[in-house]
Amino acid sequence: MAKIICVANRKGGVGKTTLATNLAVALNTKGKSILIDADEQQSAFKWANQREDIECITVHSDLLEKLEKLDKEYEYILIDVAGRDSTIFREALLVSDTLIVPTQPSLLDLEVLDYMQKKVKTAKQTNENLKAYVLINRAAVRTTELKDAIEFIAEFDQFKLLKTVLFERKQFRDAIVESKSVTEMNASKAKDELNQLIIELL
Repeated sequence: MAKIICVANRKGGVGKTTLATNLAVALNTKGKSILIDADEQQSAFKWANQREDIECITVHSDLLEKLEKLDKEYEYILIDVAGRDSTIFREALLVSDTLIVPTQPSLLDLEVLDYMQKKVKTAKQTNENLKAYVLINRAAVRTTELKDAIEFIAEFDQFKLLKTVLFERKQFRDAIVESKSVTEMNASKAKDELNQLIIELL
């Protein structure tokens, strides 16, 4: 049975697909994996198409049916969901083992967590083993927002805040352009942060 990890947020621009592509490379070293791009923009699919080692498909309907077919074939299934509410997002929550909600530490981004928590609560009525995490992503290196964001997220009882913080770094943007993960690039702070996240998650 595959471990299903969903990366989702109702708000766009939080670095969701960048996170998903980096995680796809990490999971591929742990076992047979597939990346599901459930975003109509297909950014993750285009990224994966430039590589030979990452299996990726696009899914825009009937997610549960497709997951049932993939479940026995893969050890890890990673789902990148579009930055909005959708049927696929709700279906993914019903079967995922892990939900990762990346968010920037600004108030406009954090306010979306109330909506996300309601969806998690509903999903847990069916999928009681769902583990939901918040990841502070694209944080400014020099800012007072981070401390305030950590205190804000602590108020949400359905989420566990990951200790790892991914900062806004050029290496993440470069990796997407080169169809790589930051772990495959020269030593950098971005690489160290991502490795720390992988250890925390897996």
